[in-house]
Amino acid sequence: MIIKQPSRFIKQSQLIPQLCILRPRFYSTDLENLKKESDSTEFDSSASTTGIIDKKQSEVLLYFDSIYAFATSKNLVLNYISRLELPFRRKVNESKLKSKVEALSSPTPADSKITDFIPLRRDCGAFVKFQYPKEYTAREFIEQIRKNVIANEEQKMDKNPLLKLTNYVFDVDPKVFSVKGVPWIEDLRRFPSPKISVKFEGSALTEEELYVLFRRYGLINDIKIESPTEAVIWFRSLRSAIAAKHCITGIELNNGKTVLHIQFIRIKRTNYLTDFVMNHTRIAVPIILALLATFAVLIFDPIREWFIQFKINHGNTKRFEHYKQNRWFKLIYVPYRTIVDWISNSYDYIDTQFHDMTGFKDSDSEDGGSSIMEMKNENNMFWQERNEKSKQLKLWILENLNSYIIIKGPQGSGKEEFVLDHTLKLDDKLNKRILVVECDELSKARSENNLINNTASQLGYFPVFTWTNTISQFVDLGLQGLTGSKNAALSESKETQIKNMFSLTTQAIRHITDSEYAKYVKIIEKKNKRIKNDDEKIEILKQDDFLQQHPESKPIIIINKFARKADIHSNDFIYPLIADWSSGLIQNNIAHVLVLTSDVGSIQHLNNALPNQVFKDISLSDASMKSSKQYVCDALKISDTIQNQSLDDCIQPLGGRMLDLQSFIRRIKSGEEPNQAINEMITQAAELITTFFLNNTKSNDVNWQPSQVWLIMKLLSNKEDVTFAELIKNPLFKNSKETIDTLSTLEKFDLISLKRDKGVLNKICPGRPLFKAAFKNLLHDTRIWNLYEIDYLTNLINIEITKINLFESELIKIHQVGNKLDGRIDYLIKKIEASNGKIVNFEKEINEIATGNSKHKTFLGIPY
Repeated sequence: MIIKQPSRFIKQSQLIPQLCILRPRFYSTDLENLKKESDSTEFDSSASTTGIIDKKQSEVLLYFDSIYAFATSKNLVLNYISRLELPFRRKVNESKLKSKVEALSSPTPADSKITDFIPLRRDCGAFVKFQYPKEYTAREFIEQIRKNVIANEEQKMDKNPLLKLTNYVFDVDPKVFSVKGVPWIEDLRRFPSPKISVKFEGSALTEEELYVLFRRYGLINDIKIESPTEAVIWFRSLRSAIAAKHCITGIELNNGKTVLHIQFIRIKRTNYLTDFVMNHTRIAVPIILALLATFAVLIFDPIREWFIQFKINHGNTKRFEHYKQNRWFKLIYVPYRTIVDWISNSYDYIDTQFHDMTGFKDSDSEDGGSSIMEMKNENNMFWQERNEKSKQLKLWILENLNSYIIIKGPQGSGKEEFVLDHTLKLDDKLNKRILVVECDELSKARSENNLINNTASQLGYFPVFTWTNTISQFVDLGLQGLTGSKNAALSESKETQIKNMFSLTTQAIRHITDSEYAKYVKIIEKKNKRIKNDDEKIEILKQDDFLQQHPESKPIIIINKFARKADIHSNDFIYPLIADWSSGLIQNNIAHVLVLTSDVGSIQHLNNALPNQVFKDISLSDASMKSSKQYVCDALKISDTIQNQSLDDCIQPLGGRMLDLQSFIRRIKSGEEPNQAINEMITQAAELITTFFLNNTKSNDVNWQPSQVWLIMKLLSNKEDVTFAELIKNPLFKNSKETIDTLSTLEKFDLISLKRDKGVLNKICPGRPLFKAAFKNLLHDTRIWNLYEIDYLTNLINIEITKINLFESELIKIHQVGNKLDGRIDYLIKKIEASNGKIVNFEKEINEIATGNSKHKTFLGIPY
């Protein structure tokens, strides 16, 4: 009977007999014919091979769900995992599952048995085919099995209350259902879903009919008729959908006019986070990036801080001795050292016997010892003049009062060796915690990534990810496209990144002082525990008082090659940043700061950072001739008592500059004669001057004229220094402000050295004593003299021509006004005549130089 127009008023008891009229059958017609045709030549026709379960007239097919321990998941990943044979999973074979089903179904009627068992691991269930006795109908037998399953489960839960609670919460007790259709057993990648698609072959069913048919398997959320040939049923639980699919698919209704085919529908779940990001990019993207940045900081900043502390604490030569004090290291190191000593002692015995028999001595060890003694003697002789300054530097650090110390001196004067090797290295208290920051490594960086890498290397900042800068720029660009905002600026500037690196270094230094204070507190507390009398117990100092009384507990920060401006203009922010950072260390009383500089103008950065601080400074000059000669003699193993006029003459141009003395010694050791070595050094210095200072006029860093350099060379070739007042008499240096800028630039590149008196520029000296000899070398070269002297005189002529033009333009204005300013007119005429006279003299000198008849004359007392 077909229900053509189902009424909503028909009772459910009337609808079920009309809907579920089933005729005895085993397959749908198409499947039966297809299976018979395909199985005609096959031996294996089981369900695992064909996907169809054969059933005889005296057999019933039941579906048992939830007989596997591992429940079916809605998660696709877990569905895949459930199909894997993982090593930690308990093995469940078919025989165990079959025994479990038999136990659930018992007691079964006599002459009944399980004739086939098809497990469905993916769905956590199984098809079980029973042969039932003749005295039972199929309905009675199925009802008996269902009652047995319920009774056995209730009995099991009564024995185990925890199992009962689990079943109440998760509903995991097995159930049995009668298979009404033709199940299709497939192992395709179609994982179970609470949503199933019901396709009608023939006449369609209404929502009421579908509800009656599927409600027995579980609660239904919704039923939708998608089309005349398909409906969608959404079960509340996944378990119900699986049971309905296996029991109903292939069922024939309405006298064979309707066949149902059921498949799972994958549910498309909504990801609210993804939707929020995609629909609210202006809000979501900055939040996500901020969270990622915070997450990265929480992970990497402690690691970076540890590496910075490691560089400060173990950056000296005694870092291995630090580990030897650790008890766990001793546990491993002492047995190892003992074995090594046993082996080495045995070798020593063999070597001793061999030496005794042959009379052979280890010359290498003797030479090594002598060289060490010579090095010590050499250092002591050369640094003898600076012993008092070294003691003063140590005293200032140990006094721990405003320990912001500036060590000044020209380039090559050995400031770094003076501080590190001859002051701190020899003191066991002060050489434990040292951080050296090479400022020139930062100022020379030509790219942002290079700057960040150099800064990280100086501070011990690790790990550092420079590639994130490029990614941040792309993120900025993409965010601007998504949000439409041009001011996204999520990527940090290099100034901000460098500042953050120094801030983390401050935090690491703070942790070092905190750990030292914690050690002190722990020691005092141990001592106080041994003292019974409370009056005799030691008072624990506050941290600031402890650091004030124990200066060795604070790290020493050495800022080397501090300058006023960076080599790369975009890096000029570095020096003010370092000044602010170091001043913060002093103000917080967590470090000593030593600034090594050859640029006196750089102190302005320090004054700006600490305006109320009076800096302690030590000035290092070149060594005296006596110490220089002693140094060279010790290095060359020559007795300084021998009068060697040739050597004295060679050392004289070097002027005690350690960098040049070392270069001179290396040349002599390489086989050159002293005269040859010093001449080569002078020639190289002269070539450097002509290449960089006289010919390099196209560089962006150049703000001087070759004629100005030439004039300074002539002035300093016969004098130790020239006063600033004398220099500005020359027309090339009339503008004081431009003159100071030019001289500062030349000082930066080490051509000259500026001496100041109470902060005011006073004298100009050669940047290196060797440059004085190089100046003379260039001035005595006729070809070079003619070339640059003509350029110098030409510039003077241009200056005078400019003056005449100004005077003439003023005379024209006076004539146009018509005022009779006879005094002013006479003044201007005299000025024009004076300038014209100078031009005549300059042109005469140029002609004499060109014809080779020039004689060195003077202008304002200056030889040219």
